[in-house]
Amino acid sequence: MKSFSLFAVLLMLFAVFATQAQASFCPCDLTQKGQICGSNGITYKNRCEFECTQKDYKRLGRTLNIAKTGAC
Repeated sequence: MKSFSLFAVLLMLFAVFATQAQASFCPCDLTQKGQICGSNGITYKNRCEFECTQKDYKRLGRTLNIAKTGAC
């Protein structure tokens, strides 16, 4: 019974870490041009990179918006 409980806990921990790793993966073509200035003051190489970061912010309960197109 103890080994089953330990296995269940380890399985749950693995599921949590696997979900987090998948959520942060966001493939972008970094050769794509078009800089974006985020509301956090960071310049992103393109809209895809900005949107990937925006998803991470949302997952943390924070907001990231486009301040303007071009460099900050």
